[in-house]
Amino acid sequence: MQVHKQVRDRNPLFYAKFAVWFMENGTVRDHKVAFLQTLFDAKEPELREVAWMLTQDMPLELVYRMVDKQYPRTMRSAVINKLANEEGMTMQFHILRAKKQLKRLVKRMHIPTSKSENENLQAIGKELFSKTPELRAVFKQLLETQDPEEITKLLRKSRLPAYIAVSSIKVRNPKVMRALIDNMSPSELLQSLNMLGRLKVLEPNLQVVMDKIQRAINDKRIQAMRVHNIRKYLDAELVPPVIFDLLSKVTVEKVRKAGKLKGKTSIHIDLSGSMEVAIAVARELAITLALASETPPTIYTASTTPNEVKPRVYNSQALEDAFRLLRPAGGTPLGAGVALMNRKNEECDTIILITDEGENTPPFFMDEYNKMMWHPQIIIVRIPTSEQPSLSDNLQRAKIPYETVTVEKVDQYSLDQIVRLVGKSPFDTVVEIMSQDLPQRPPELRVAEYWKKTK
Repeated sequence: MQVHKQVRDRNPLFYAKFAVWFMENGTVRDHKVAFLQTLFDAKEPELREVAWMLTQDMPLELVYRMVDKQYPRTMRSAVINKLANEEGMTMQFHILRAKKQLKRLVKRMHIPTSKSENENLQAIGKELFSKTPELRAVFKQLLETQDPEEITKLLRKSRLPAYIAVSSIKVRNPKVMRALIDNMSPSELLQSLNMLGRLKVLEPNLQVVMDKIQRAINDKRIQAMRVHNIRKYLDAELVPPVIFDLLSKVTVEKVRKAGKLKGKTSIHIDLSGSMEVAIAVARELAITLALASETPPTIYTASTTPNEVKPRVYNSQALEDAFRLLRPAGGTPLGAGVALMNRKNEECDTIILITDEGENTPPFFMDEYNKMMWHPQIIIVRIPTSEQPSLSDNLQRAKIPYETVTVEKVDQYSLDQIVRLVGKSPFDTVVEIMSQDLPQRPPELRVAEYWKKTK
C-alpha cells in the first residue's frame, strides 16, 4: 500500500490511468484491491470518482476486502450502488456462500436494506437480518420433497446456484437435472462437467450444455487458459468427445477475440538440477503462446545436451507430449539454446529464458547473445533458488535491457504477466496506460439516495 500511495502522490494522473488499465489487463487481485483503496483515500475528488466507477466492475469478494474500518462517503456510495445493481444469481450466491462477509460489509457501512425499495438490498435484509429467510427455506423444501415436479418448480423459481442446490436434491431424474443445468452460468457449467458426467446427465442434455459452453466465448471473466486447463482435467470416461472438441474451439476463439501477439518468440529452458518448475512453466507458457501468437514459439533447452523441442503440431496435446521426456540434470549453459539459433541463423523478436540465473558452464548467454545479428527483447522468468542472479547482473553491467518476472509455481496469473511483456518495451506499456480515458460517474448517479429505487 505504501508504494501505491507514493506513486499516487507523485503522479496522480498516471496512477489513476494505471488503475483503469490494470483493472482490465492485470491479474493480481491484491493489487486491484490496493488500487481502489488508494484511490478512495486520495484527497483529489477526481481520483475518488475513478474508484467509484471501477468498483462497479469489481467482483464482490474483492469489495469485501476493499472496505476497512475507516471509509470515505464516496466508497459507501460505490458499494451501495454495486450491491443494488448486482446480477440476481451472483447476489444469491453471496447471500448463501459468503454470508459472513456480506453481513459484515452491510453492518460496517451502515447500508440500509429493509428501508430500500431495491430488490437486492431487500433480499440482503430478508435473508441475513430477518428470522424468516426464504432462500434457506428452499433447501429444507428440496431435502424434504421427492416429487420431481415439485423439485423442478422449486429450482426454476428460486434460481439457486446449481452447485449449491445439488447437495439437497435426492431425486435426480432427467427433468430435475435439466432444471439444474438451466440454472448454471457458463462458468459454473465448465467447472461442473466432470460432476455432470458422473451423474450421467451430459448426453441427455448435450445441446443445452454445448450452447452454454459456446456462450463462454463472450464472457470476459472466463480466460482462454482457464478453458484449456478445464479441458486438460476432464475425465474422458465421463465427458463426451464432442465437448472436448468444443472446448478446444472455444479456447482458440477466445484467444482470437483478445488479438494475436505479433512477432516471433523463442523459449529457452534451464534444465540444470532442481529445475522441475522451469519445465512446467515452459510447457504451459509454450501452450499459451502457441494459442496467442501469430507465429508459434520456438523452444530450446539450455542444457549440456541442448535441443530444440519440436511438437508434431502446435496444439495443446502435442506440446505436452513434446515436453514429456525433458528432465533437469547437469550444468547451466544458459547460452546453449542461443548457440543453436546462431548456427541456424535463426532470428526472433523475444527470448524468454526460464532459469534460476545460476550460469556456470559455457556457452554463456551474454557471449551468444552478442553474436546475434538482431538483438531481441529479453525476458527472464526467474525461478527462485539459492543461486545468485548472476545473469541479470551481467546484463545490467553491459547496459542490455531486460525484463524480469519471478515465478514460484505455475499459475494463470504468472503466465498472463509473462505474456503481457512479450513484444512490448516499458515505454510502450506507459503509452498504452496513458491512452486510457478516466471513467466518470453519470450525473443521475450523483443524486442523493437514488439507489433506493434502482433496479
